[in-house]
Amino acid sequence: MKFEDVARLPLTTLPTSFYAMANLRATLGGPDLYIKRDDVMDLAHGGNKTRKLEYVFADAVNMGADTILTMGGIQSNHVRQTVSAAARFGFESHIFLNSPVPERKAAMLSGGNYLLDKIMGAHEVIIDGDDDAVAAAMKQTEQELIRQGKKPYVVPMGASNGLGSLGYMLAAREMMTQWDNMGISPSHIFLGTGSGGTHAGLLTGLRYFGNMDIKVVGISVSQPEEIKKQTVRDVLSQIRDVIDIPDNLVSEEDIIISGDYYGKAYAYPTDAANDAIKLLGEQEGIILDPVYTGKAMAGMIDMIKNKSLENARDVVFLHTGGAPAIHTFADLFLDKENKE
Repeated sequence: MKFEDVARLPLTTLPTSFYAMANLRATLGGPDLYIKRDDVMDLAHGGNKTRKLEYVFADAVNMGADTILTMGGIQSNHVRQTVSAAARFGFESHIFLNSPVPERKAAMLSGGNYLLDKIMGAHEVIIDGDDDAVAAAMKQTEQELIRQGKKPYVVPMGASNGLGSLGYMLAAREMMTQWDNMGISPSHIFLGTGSGGTHAGLLTGLRYFGNMDIKVVGISVSQPEEIKKQTVRDVLSQIRDVIDIPDNLVSEEDIIISGDYYGKAYAYPTDAANDAIKLLGEQEGIILDPVYTGKAMAGMIDMIKNKSLENARDVVFLHTGGAPAIHTFADLFLDKENKE
């Protein structure tokens, strides 16, 4: 099947904005810096999962589903956007959540994405266990819903399968048009790499639509780079199962990931990420989060400061969203007298 023939259900207004970060560039020195604002979309505060869900929800509609199930952490951006899309199109939603940072569980349940999920009517199940335990609980509920006569559709974690990742192929084409209109030719684009769908889709899209030179630099948010590279490889393979593209369209050398910035583990904040959040807030009025975009920005800033990007020009940061979760990390940013 050709990319253009895959069903898509529009969920937001595109293109998202793209502009220069002149203040940050003046502070850091180095190449001109730009940001792609995929944090600003129509589904309950937006984020990168919206683009993936356009393809996934089209499939759910075509399958005749009436109920959506998905999983993630308590503060999952993916879950929040999935629940928003389900509400918009009249689906019942069931979400299955765990706490990747047990010592912050109470804070995670105090607001942010979890609060938005509740407001939008999701039926939630909270599991004290790992992703396998969450997936098992979701499977059990799926079977029960089928027995009740419902038609459930399971959205994979992060919507990061081959189908969902097509959303970032479309985003690649969108950005290339914006770059042409602005007369720029970026050498690098930075993003946080988690479940791999955004990274794999973006890289595939850039190559598919003819940009063979730009380097997609993933900053791992949770695991060593070799594990994340395999995650991206797996999604690349899934994309090839959905659409007809050459096996060698994306080379092994194209998969660039750094595992130097994620800290202890997924969802554990780092000092460098928190500093990056503060810097971008002060310099550009843009809000990042400690789980994904803060770590990605910390990696980009460090590489620019250390001049480790070869032939860097017009460097792009892909803002994948996550700002609602910042409220559950308030203790990291409020000074002592404010907290008292």
